[in-house]
Amino acid sequence: MPEPVMNRHVIDIASLDDGAIHFILNRALVLAAGGEPQRAERTVANLFFEPSTRTRVSFELAARRLGLTVINMDGERSSTTKGESLVDTLVTLAAMGVELAVLRHGQTGICTEIIDQLPTQLALINAGDGSGEHPTQALLDATVLSSLPRPLSDLTVAIVGDLRHSRVARSNMALLKRLGVGELRVAGPDAMLPEASVPGVRVCTTLDQAVADADVVMMLRVQRERMDRSGWPDPTLYYREWGLSEARLARAKPDCKVMHPGPINRGMELDATLADGSRSLILRQVSMSVPVRMAIFEHIMGRLAASAANAATQESVK
Repeated sequence: MPEPVMNRHVIDIASLDDGAIHFILNRALVLAAGGEPQRAERTVANLFFEPSTRTRVSFELAARRLGLTVINMDGERSSTTKGESLVDTLVTLAAMGVELAVLRHGQTGICTEIIDQLPTQLALINAGDGSGEHPTQALLDATVLSSLPRPLSDLTVAIVGDLRHSRVARSNMALLKRLGVGELRVAGPDAMLPEASVPGVRVCTTLDQAVADADVVMMLRVQRERMDRSGWPDPTLYYREWGLSEARLARAKPDCKVMHPGPINRGMELDATLADGSRSLILRQVSMSVPVRMAIFEHIMGRLAASAANAATQESVK
């Protein structure tokens, strides 16, 4: 029986099976500790149609550390500007021998929309699609949390800020619930809350309520690029109500950790002293981004190899 099409891709959290999730989390920690990478001769194309620093660079570093050939493509300079469809671009790359494609795109749901139209030899990784999902960021955040002294089941995690437009928040809520985090809370301005409630997630009405006795507070960037300009919050007023300060963090547990997927609007989403302080895991998130994405590449390459072997076996039976 052929392997389900989603098994060779990383599109969203829901489509990842439990084996894939646990392999990536555990393998990333091994790689971060100096484990030997599974090098391979494959080609990956990074297609970024939106600005990116952390995600783009970490994917490139991850690929190079695995011995992959890397092709970096700027969406604004690709043939899509001439009218070529994204699917045609990906099919063309596959015909040239590209086997993995990392895609960041401004259209929510684009990866799910095109996945069935891609050739079987190409695997797609969602590096962020509009306000949809960012599964690889959630996987690295979960890896960071799983390395804390206490198990996920004992942690109270608060995610605060622009939840409505945040693909990071959406993927983190799905993954952390699935991994059995003790309590998951969200909070933000009314206009930035999710349009629908998420089962198993507690919605708090204030930042103080969300932070109270929390073990981890994950602050989110205000995604102005996904809002009408008239809806942009005033930085000073936003910080007054929703910015994380030392005084507000004092309501959390004494060893509460602070996270942020970046880039940070310092003085708006959180104090610089917290971003750079001893309780911050922000640079830990950045440093784990490479081993986690290495583990993701290894996972996909393993699935591709298994699929090819299965296809060869079926052909020989014929």
